[in-house]
Formats: sequence, structure tokens, C-alpha cells
Amino acid sequence: MGVIRTIAVVILSISFVVFVALFGRLPAFRRTPVAFLHRLLLKHIPNAFGVLDERLTGRRVSRSLARTGDYLMNEKHPLVLVFFLLLQIIGEVLFIPASWDRLGVSQKIVIPCLVAAPLWFLYLSATTSSNITPANHAACMRIYPYDFALFHPGYFCSTCHFAKPARSKHCGICKACVQKQDHHCIWINNCVGRNNYIWFILLLVSIAMLLAYGTQLGYVLLDGRLQERFVPAALTRGSLTAKRWSTKMGWGEFWHCWAWAISVEWRIGAVMMLAFMSFPLAVGFLVYHVYLIWAGMTTNESGKWTDWKEDIEDEMVYKARISELRETYPPLPEDVEPRDQDVSWPAGVRAKWWLVRMEDGRKPILRSRVKEGEEEGDGMEQHREVVDERWAKVESLKEVENVYDLGFWENLKDSMFNRG
Repeated sequence: MGVIRTIAVVILSISFVVFVALFGRLPAFRRTPVAFLHRLLLKHIPNAFGVLDERLTGRRVSRSLARTGDYLMNEKHPLVLVFFLLLQIIGEVLFIPASWDRLGVSQKIVIPCLVAAPLWFLYLSATTSSNITPANHAACMRIYPYDFALFHPGYFCSTCHFAKPARSKHCGICKACVQKQDHHCIWINNCVGRNNYIWFILLLVSIAMLLAYGTQLGYVLLDGRLQERFVPAALTRGSLTAKRWSTKMGWGEFWHCWAWAISVEWRIGAVMMLAFMSFPLAVGFLVYHVYLIWAGMTTNESGKWTDWKEDIEDEMVYKARISELRETYPPLPEDVEPRDQDVSWPAGVRAKWWLVRMEDGRKPILRSRVKEGEEEGDGMEQHREVVDERWAKVESLKEVENVYDLGFWENLKDSMFNRG
């Protein structure tokens, strides 16, 4: 029992810390205990350690750790990818040889496929680039329309000096603007974007299937070992009903039997428990991305929509019809704002409203020049500020249409097959 408890505590602790570190910043967990633990883990504990280190070593240890952390989190390196790869390979090297002689023909056919799939999709996810380059920039500008909420025409990347295509984002780790940037994934040492999103989703699916199958197969093998140990075949020969090793067994004795099985078959048992406790993490990633596809969003965009929601609740957001604003703000040059007919998004699915965020909460104003003599003044040109009545306050996020949401199946089609 002690073996199971120790392995379970270690694996659960690591899985929980990884979950908090990776998911704690997601908009869905704002103002929740997960967000608090994320701040505690990545902000408050390091700050407290810094204060202590200041007194003891003059922050020498903190500076060294900060440089290491900055390299691990903000530089493009393969360390986490290598760890991820080794974790899978070591688990398979431990599990498969120890169980191979007890597997059936169908299992011996399925296992190589389940082992190879995550490795292949990991390779494709890590090596497929969605970066925007001078060669493909013009084409990237015509992939998605601007929604005039999250993405407006006329903005340039201060690093790449490109006009920013709709749904793109500059990644400080990859040192490039990325098409339909979802997030930078340290597990694949690459940005998840337009070109490799399909491989990333298939990686999550294949890992979830591998973990589920490994858990199920490990359970079957250890259960068979317990059956053989406590109910030998000689005892059930000629019996009309099968006898289970756990029949009429209390919970304490039941778990002690499993502890014995795991200690005897430690390679199978340890990998089975690791797979069982890692499975929810893989499924959590997969379910979250299925939700994003359903909502027509990326991880980057979900955070932006959450910010808009909070600003709307603070009564800081206004909207106006784009058709009316064009009287004041005509379209930009085609290399900065492509014409609607040149954008390869379904015709007719375009933004109708222009959203602005007003820090003071007041309705936008128009400035008009007043010529000399029209109004009393000092003879110099004056400006008159007039409230722009074209703008109306946004009362709810439901009033804002997401032009990138075409319905689940079309969103799925776009995510999987709209690739450069």
C-alpha cells in the first residue's frame, strides 16, 4: 500500500503543479483558486525567495535562477521537448518488453501504431512553421478579414515591421509574427499556428489514446497477475462460474493486493499509474481546444475576448457601424487593408461594427476645425470637440459578433485544413 501511495502522491503532485503552471493564466480560471495558485507559484513564492536571498547572499542565487528561468521560459530551446520525448520513450521501454510475451496478436499490432503516432505528430508539430515572412506576407494578409474588435487594419509589428494580418501575433520566443497564432507551446518548442494546428490537435488525440490504452492494458495485465496469484487455474477447473481474486475482499486488503502486484511488476505498474494520472491533463488540453474550435477562437483570442467582456462590464466600450464610419475613416491602402473581395473568407461574413475602448468611459468625440471669424477667438485656428453620435455604448458581449465563428463544422474545417 505504501508503494502505491508514494507513487500516486508524487505523480499527482507533479501533474497538479504542471496543470496550475500551464492553465492558471487562462481566462476561464480568472478569479478562481487555480489563478491564485498560479500567482502564488510564479509570483509570490519567487518574490518571497528573492527577499530571503537578498538578506543571505545579496540576490546572487536569485539572479542565477532568474537567468535560468528566463532561458527556460523566454528562449527557444529543446530542453522541455527532449524531456517530453524521453518521458514517453522511457515509459515505453519499461512497459513494452515487460508485457510483450503476455500480449495477444491484436495488441501487438495496435501498440506500435499507438507508440509511433505521438512521435510522428510531435515531429510535425515541432518542425512545421506558421511564421510570416517577406515571401508570404502578402498572402497572409488575405487569409482572414479584420473584425475591427480584436484586430484592426493599419497596425504594424514593431519588430518585424510588417502590417499585422488579422489573427496574427508576434511571438517573442520564436522572434517572428505567426499566422493565426494560438500560443507558444514549450512541449513542441514551437508556436501553434495556422500551419501546424492540425498536427498539434492530432498530437493531443494520439497522446490521450496512448495514455488511455496504457492505463487499460496495465490494469488488465496486473489484474491477470493477481488472478493467477490468488485464484490458480487448478481451483477453477470444471467450475461453471469464474471466480474473481477480489471476491468478498475488503478495501484494505484489496489495495494491499494491488500494492503487491505493482511492487512485483513495478515497470508495468509505475507506467500504468503515470499514464492514468497524466490522462486527465492530456484530455484537458484536448477538450479546451475543441471548445476553442467550437467558439471560433484561438487561445490568444480567448484572452482578448475576456478583456473586452470586462471592459464592457466597466462601461468603457462603444460600437459604431463601419459603413457610417467610412465617411470619416476611409479604407487604408490595399497592402495594409486588403479589399473584401480579395480576402479568402466566406463572402458576406465581414465585420459590421467597429469597437473602441474609451479609458474615461465617455462617448468618442469629433474634432472639427473652426475657421477665423466664424466664432469669437484670438484670430488663430481653433478646434471644436463634438460628441460623435454614431457611437453607442455596448451593454453586453452578446452584441458583438465574432466573424471568425462560422459554426462548429466550418470552424473545424478552417482549423484543420486552412493551411499555407
